[in-house]
Amino acid sequence: MSKDGWFGIRIRIHLLFWAVIGLSVMTGHFLEVLSLFVIVLIHEIGHVAMARELGWRVTEVQLLPFGGVATMEEAYATDPLDEIVIALAGPFLNVVMMAVSYVCWYVGAWTEEWARFFLVSNVTIALFNLLPIWPLDGGRIVQAVMCWFMPYRKAALLSMTGSTLLAGLMVGLSGLELKINVLVIGLYLLAVNIQAFLRFPYQFFRFLMEKYVRHAEENSIHAVSVHPSESVLEVSHKLRRGCSHLFYVQGTGLLAEEQLLHALLFEQRHDEAVGRLV
Repeated sequence: MSKDGWFGIRIRIHLLFWAVIGLSVMTGHFLEVLSLFVIVLIHEIGHVAMARELGWRVTEVQLLPFGGVATMEEAYATDPLDEIVIALAGPFLNVVMMAVSYVCWYVGAWTEEWARFFLVSNVTIALFNLLPIWPLDGGRIVQAVMCWFMPYRKAALLSMTGSTLLAGLMVGLSGLELKINVLVIGLYLLAVNIQAFLRFPYQFFRFLMEKYVRHAEENSIHAVSVHPSESVLEVSHKLRRGCSHLFYVQGTGLLAEEQLLHALLFEQRHDEAVGRLV
């Protein structure tokens, strides 16, 4: 089910969400399940609010049977620190809600049982989202940290490899212990990461396009030494997030990032030696 609106952000609710709601009504747990989805929605609002504060464009929030996902543009070439701050904004609101549950119990507004349920639910959702598996918050943080130390392509592929292995481990362990709910979540995360691998060429193209568009806005300059026989495509694999590059083509001269990206994206000179661009 989809719906447009809410500050230009599309809200999508997965069909299985309604199945879970129906099941909760039948089993007499409607209020508990509804509360969990409200907590997830507030968690996602934390991401959205921080992303908009940093100038990112949020296009969609999707509510899944076991969580939520906020889809954002400008998520590939920006400063890794922005990604970390946005990822932490969701769990931060869970911490705020934990404090609210304690205050409501302390002043007698909530029963101890309900306050404990609300508190435990927030702890569970926050810790689950901080698992180092992409696209969970923890996985995004791991990838952003890796982007500080290595080129974007290498960091993304390594983090997706780690996420796929961890999701596979989750599936295996939950299958052995017959924990169906964890097994379903693990299968979903495994499928998402396999899909991410298959779509990575498109994602890397988006990264290159965002860097080309944002070139004038970048502040820090990262110097890279390359051999003149390296191809334009090979050198593009050395690009990092959150900075502009100045390439020193050994024995030839300097090459600006904008020149490299223009040759790659608009002149189709993928296999040409960078020495010929100087």
